[in-house]
Amino acid sequence: MTTSSMFETVEKASSLGGAIGVALARVVVPLYFGLGGVLKIIDASPTHLPAALIKWAGAGGVDLLYLLRLSIAGELAVAGLMILVPRLARPVGLFLLGLFLPVLIGDLMLGASSCGCFGAVAVSPWVTLVIDAGLFAGLWYFGGKAASLRVAKTLPTLPVVVAGLWVVLSFMVGFAVGGTANGNSVSNENGVSMVSEVPPDGFYLPQYESWIDRPWSDLDVSAWVDGAVPGETQGVEYLLFYRKDCEHCHELMEAWFFGPLLAPTIAIAVPDRKGFPTENLQSFDCPECSLAEMPKGIDWFFQTPVLVRLEDGIVRCAAEVTADDPQCLVF
Repeated sequence: MTTSSMFETVEKASSLGGAIGVALARVVVPLYFGLGGVLKIIDASPTHLPAALIKWAGAGGVDLLYLLRLSIAGELAVAGLMILVPRLARPVGLFLLGLFLPVLIGDLMLGASSCGCFGAVAVSPWVTLVIDAGLFAGLWYFGGKAASLRVAKTLPTLPVVVAGLWVVLSFMVGFAVGGTANGNSVSNENGVSMVSEVPPDGFYLPQYESWIDRPWSDLDVSAWVDGAVPGETQGVEYLLFYRKDCEHCHELMEAWFFGPLLAPTIAIAVPDRKGFPTENLQSFDCPECSLAEMPKGIDWFFQTPVLVRLEDGIVRCAAEVTADDPQCLVF
């Protein structure tokens, strides 16, 4: 092979790699980000955010609705920026993908079944991690071969102005998404209006540590339980928050609440925003439990089953439990 043919081969490979880089930076990755933003708008619910974000941000007191809005605005803004300003496409794309990767790893560590990237559309975190890592590597490697994607000291005025307007519009759209819950829209399973005051942003993220050593009746969540009234029993009483399609709830009931109860127990059914599920229902194995439910129309962030132990109406223990580790039970 002559020197000239070697240079031609390298030049062709570089040209092909640059074309792949441009396709990733100007088409594939922006569409990927845009799809995530649009599906989050359609869903309009923070309950489908990544489990890691809910866990970490919720523990830090971050407003989950604000986080949803920021996520939508950021994805739409970056998608438009990558298309409109080629010189910025590679760095902003790598930045956002780089933010996604630790969140996906966190989802996997928490055992999440969905990545939360596409609203109510469930996609395994493993699948999304492979896709995001592949896009990150491709954008970094092939994008570096495209001369049109290299950052320049000056940028053309018109694309920058249009991109700026797009970013503003993206944030207007993202922050227009909000909770719709109010006293008139929240009802029980039979459609009967239940309460006049509910979580104002349309979701409730329990902070169990703040419940401890407080009277159940003083907690905001106590006002939203319809049915049997907790906290009126002297001595020990258990509250079991469960979902009707929750396999872990079924396992807990079958192991510890089937037959004679250790103490009076109220089983509180937790619905999704649209209501209780009608498929994949689990058997209810607590025949001696009193019954109650939370209202639909709210995103309840109870990672069921959740067990609460009251003693003379005071919360002494509240935790997310399993059949193998039934915290809060006193034998």
